[in-house]
Amino acid sequence: MKNKIYLTTLLLTLSLLALPAQNQVFYAGNAGTETFEDVVQLSDGTFLLAGSADNLDWLPPGTERIELTADEIANEQGTNKIGFILQLSTTLDTVLRAVYLPAGSAENIRYLKTTNAPRTPTADLYISGRTLDSEAGGYFIARLEGNFVDAAPTGLTWVYNVRCEPGDYAAAYQPWDVDGQGRVYYVMGDSHDWNWSALYRLNADGQQDVVEHWRTHWKTAGGEYRNTPASSSGEPLSHSGIVFKRDARCNLRSWTETDYNEVSSDGNGGTKRGKWPLDALFGGPCDPAGEAPTNGPGYTGYSPGSTFTYGPSSVCVDRRNGDLYLGLNAKSVLPDGNPDFEPAVMKMTPQGELLWWSRLYHEVDSEGAILNSSPDQYIDGLAVDYSAALPNSTLVVNARCHGNNVENFWEGNTIFNDPVQSGFQNRFTGTNGNIHISWLGKLAAGNGELQSSTYVAEMGQNTTGMGSPHPDPRLAAWPNPNAGWLQLNTTRLVQNTLKVTADGSVIVLGSGRRPFTTNTAHQQSPSPYGEGRSAWSCFVRQYAADFTLPVYSSILRGAWDTLSTEPPLNVEVNNVFKTADGLVVVGQHLGTENDLPVANIPAWGTATYQGESAFVAYLRADALVNAADNPVSEVVNTAEVTSKAERPIVFPNPTGGLLRIASTTPVEKVMVYTVYGQLVTESTTRAVDLTNWPAGWYTLCVQTRAEQSFYYQVFKQ
Repeated sequence: MKNKIYLTTLLLTLSLLALPAQNQVFYAGNAGTETFEDVVQLSDGTFLLAGSADNLDWLPPGTERIELTADEIANEQGTNKIGFILQLSTTLDTVLRAVYLPAGSAENIRYLKTTNAPRTPTADLYISGRTLDSEAGGYFIARLEGNFVDAAPTGLTWVYNVRCEPGDYAAAYQPWDVDGQGRVYYVMGDSHDWNWSALYRLNADGQQDVVEHWRTHWKTAGGEYRNTPASSSGEPLSHSGIVFKRDARCNLRSWTETDYNEVSSDGNGGTKRGKWPLDALFGGPCDPAGEAPTNGPGYTGYSPGSTFTYGPSSVCVDRRNGDLYLGLNAKSVLPDGNPDFEPAVMKMTPQGELLWWSRLYHEVDSEGAILNSSPDQYIDGLAVDYSAALPNSTLVVNARCHGNNVENFWEGNTIFNDPVQSGFQNRFTGTNGNIHISWLGKLAAGNGELQSSTYVAEMGQNTTGMGSPHPDPRLAAWPNPNAGWLQLNTTRLVQNTLKVTADGSVIVLGSGRRPFTTNTAHQQSPSPYGEGRSAWSCFVRQYAADFTLPVYSSILRGAWDTLSTEPPLNVEVNNVFKTADGLVVVGQHLGTENDLPVANIPAWGTATYQGESAFVAYLRADALVNAADNPVSEVVNTAEVTSKAERPIVFPNPTGGLLRIASTTPVEKVMVYTVYGQLVTESTTRAVDLTNWPAGWYTLCVQTRAEQSFYYQVFKQ
């Protein structure tokens, strides 16, 4: 009977996903300073919120508290902050426990990352946070003992301190990621400076690792080995690195004339020269065993910039196969002597072999013309799109340009592989040059070819050049950015916070002067069609998988007088997580002006800010509903929990059609449902066939003769 009740409850829950619940927006904290920095939903349905506070007195009485020993974190110049992780119930209504670092151990807990791929059972949990220390300050990375699902954390398995200057790319962006084996890639050092900048890897035990085909290795006995593979050194090696420095290590340059002169596709109908991304700045290949040419110009007229180090800013690892993606830029000099920055995105195997790289703009167009791209350009985020199985997945890139010229990031309607493609915002428009605007693109994981793109550029206060209204009813109050020549203003997306949903939609956080909002937004931005004055606002937005449309967009800020005032930002958004029915956004109210529009406040939350207060916004809309985004991939009947050894195994997943079940307990029945609870098929054998059913997500229930039910999410390719 309990099994039947549980199944009925599950199906009812799935069916209700088509009817989004109401929004929840509320504050947390007291008169101190609190902020939420990151949010993750675990595979048991609970949420983790990471952040920092002056104290934890605002937590509900009786909340379980676990203090972690953090003696290894270097933060001697810290400000006595408490970095914490809250575990919340599936409805956000209850604080289940608080796990925190002792006051002064670190300035915050900024990122939460797991070794599992999205929408699979929660595995090992890693954290990072900002530090202030004269010797090893910058940020720390640590592995937790416990992932909140199998057990509450009781300590830190290991800690690694990453040195970098405050305000530098590495300190500000914390570019690191973890693979499915628990190996951590991280950037340290000082970007666009004179000293040092490099990427390293830690093994699962937190020790520096050797990567076979990286090009710089450090010997156990001292000194460097500058060659590849590492195993050819003939001496014991302690670790390897990619050195982002203009010197004899030659890590991002070709070592032979053949590689230096290699011509290949640029990923969008043009060509590029050089096997490595920085060949374009130099007049020849680099010899790591001798003198390294450090002068340009390269074949497009660019020369290297004045400082010694480059600017690595984003690291991303595919949890399925360990492939590494890296985003960076290099200070450069244009042919006319003016300074510039050139971007690059690289892909490497787990063994360190370069697979491809992309400049994200044309160096040589389809007609053979050599081009320069004078806007400063940066990489602000990378994310793997897991919506397609390997090898057909894509990489999502968030880039940013400072200014505009004839050649900039690839436009949304000039996709070589899809000539009829058109993004929501195809190009940089208007005449404002001294502004930063953002760009999104999808690159094929296999070869780096551009699949789709859009600019992310919000309008200025007194927008001109408006064309016709957008034809989609969700954006009917807004001009079509491709129909006129809109005056744009600075628009920045929050670095290293890109998210990709189960269907390939892309979620961004950002800030702009008059952000586009959809008619389902929790908080509307005033339309430029006479609805009042705008204000600098943070926004959350979900784009369709091909960037043709924002399916949901809302601002988040305190209200303002749209008739007369032009207030600055009073809210910061820090991270976002996609659930089955909405978006959970976390951040901080800066303690000025008016409150956010709050809604459905739980008992542990508050309706008004007190100083600088943390906030949570769970935003729901029909367009956001997708049960495949539910991270709860495996649910065991709570009436009788069994060991993992007794749990049936369902394979292959993803499947082309035929699913098989391996079980130590006799199987009574296997049932498959759509994500909305409709029975698809059932079987009394250990196999079920979905060959004739559409691609997508399904819920599978295995009932055993021991009167137990096990649930799985399976993907039909």
